[in-house]
Amino acid sequence: MAQIYQMSPQLANLIAAGEVVERPGSVVKELLENAVDAGAKHVTVELRHGGISYLRVTDDGSGILPEDVRTAFLRHATSKLRRESELSAIGTLGFRGEALAAIASVSRVDLFTRTKHYDEGVQITIEGGKETGYGETGCPLGTTVVVRDLFFNVPARAKFLKKDATEAAYAESAAAQIAISHPEVAFRLIRDGREIFSTPGDGKMRSAIYACGGRDLAGSLLAISGSLGEIAVSGYISPTEITRATRAQQAFYINGRYVRSRLLSAAVEEAYKGRIMTGRYPVCYLDLRLSLSAVDVNVHPAKLEVKFSREKEIFSAVYQSVAAALDANGELQELRQKPNLLAPREDHLTGGQQKMRLEVERRESVPTFAESYQSARAAVAQKQPASMPYQTKSNVPPAAEDKLPPLVEPVLDPLTFDPVKPSVSTAAPEEQKTEQTPPASPEDRASETGPEPPQVRVLGEAFRTYVIAEDKDGLWLIDKHAAHERMLFNRIKAGLDGQASQLLLSPKTVTLSQVEKDACLEHADLLRKVGFGIEDFGRGALLVREAPMYLDEQDIPFVLSEIGARLLSHRGADNELLDDLLKSISCKAAVKAGMDTDAQELQQFAEAVLADNEVRNCPHGRPCVTYLSRYQLEKLFKRIV
Repeated sequence: MAQIYQMSPQLANLIAAGEVVERPGSVVKELLENAVDAGAKHVTVELRHGGISYLRVTDDGSGILPEDVRTAFLRHATSKLRRESELSAIGTLGFRGEALAAIASVSRVDLFTRTKHYDEGVQITIEGGKETGYGETGCPLGTTVVVRDLFFNVPARAKFLKKDATEAAYAESAAAQIAISHPEVAFRLIRDGREIFSTPGDGKMRSAIYACGGRDLAGSLLAISGSLGEIAVSGYISPTEITRATRAQQAFYINGRYVRSRLLSAAVEEAYKGRIMTGRYPVCYLDLRLSLSAVDVNVHPAKLEVKFSREKEIFSAVYQSVAAALDANGELQELRQKPNLLAPREDHLTGGQQKMRLEVERRESVPTFAESYQSARAAVAQKQPASMPYQTKSNVPPAAEDKLPPLVEPVLDPLTFDPVKPSVSTAAPEEQKTEQTPPASPEDRASETGPEPPQVRVLGEAFRTYVIAEDKDGLWLIDKHAAHERMLFNRIKAGLDGQASQLLLSPKTVTLSQVEKDACLEHADLLRKVGFGIEDFGRGALLVREAPMYLDEQDIPFVLSEIGARLLSHRGADNELLDDLLKSISCKAAVKAGMDTDAQELQQFAEAVLADNEVRNCPHGRPCVTYLSRYQLEKLFKRIV
């Protein structure tokens, strides 16, 4: 019995479809590439139910000759290659000849086409790879392809499709990528009867970005233009203050072809290195023009990846072009600020002098850490509460100490920095232990005697990141960002009853990638639980009316971008997703490492952290508190054996 046999054409088509047709967005990409190659000047894409049940692409290109219509649906049928030598210099978007055959094998397809040489057009219907209808029909010049019931005959593939909104977002992204790479063509996208975008076809990339991404994004981008030898780089990049949580809005075009490239991403991000925060990514739309023989586009079934023959030159060209645009933008901003700084004021000081005076006054009014710490100690010594750990010497007579009022000055809430009145400890101070046997850890003492108020003294900060505090038995080291993040996470999670949000005085517009935006809208109820009230604002934008109370308004775009990326990549249960969103919010809202914190805030913060046994690890699992006992210190310095 033979074990090796030739696959049937239908089986081969299904396998090819698995490589080329992943989702409705893949169909949109292939059909739009065919339309551009056909010389179309106007292309319309229509979607229903995410493109799963209905997808139509109409163009006014050259059309297909009647004798070629049936051939177009055969595997490896193409009008774009004739000889093997042409593989080394491909200038068209499509060339493999698999798209129509692969699409028709997993859906129901109707194709209408007419060329300028004929008064009537041709219609062909194919279901699951089999022709079910063919004949002449009236139709406009160009080609219309209708794809219905994608994966109707491959249920194993259909079950991997996502919700309609998600699939529609991927289809919209595919259409936008091609629309931006070919601004000379007017593209129109209609989803469930509503127009999503319409590009003017004026040949300007910024116009296409405006139509697909919105006014705010298009208006903020910086134009770049550079070259290195035969390599020309043009397009747009975001200024350093506009970043995203993922690389979703990084688009690269090689001779008009949209590609994914780690090399190009690395070159762009290297130019931004030191200018933006780690873990954030710039927005860019870069078009590279180079010799057709210098790039190999025949390395990926869906033509999404390419290989370069001169990678170092490509990297250098992109890096230098992006870096030059960023440097020029910095110089322009400085030039724009100078007239404002030199503008006359009512007090006859220039803007620069006024700024210097304010800075001097601020330095005079804000004490250094050592000064604020000494003043805090002096205030404590003067008021001397009934009982304080680490009491300081005072000139107050002992007989008068009992008559002094307790210390009830407002202090700062370590979570919100709002004034609150502290409770005064009345426990008598304990003598310091001098025995040289290892003492019990603070956690062990808490478990044996129950929780007790923390009696610690903050000594200062290391690297403006780690709070150093001492108690009678050792030293505490607290990562202030990680600890604050855990405290906020616990409080926000405990307040998921609708108390975690605040109404913004004026709604804020946030621009995201289309897939991130649709993911946020799809999970709008979940976002409301964590404090966000959002609405669709069109063209990749969200209108934010409510935001978490602990979040600064300037951080809202950052957090929503990160949340959108998490929603797209999450595969677990809803409760895990909720925790992920809370982590994103608490991480951004927490005080950052490197921020200045005065002595009073540090003292109150340390007491709050050490009083809560749940604050020992940040929400991501990193330790935020560590303890070094006096016994360990003395062993470290060989004071004891």
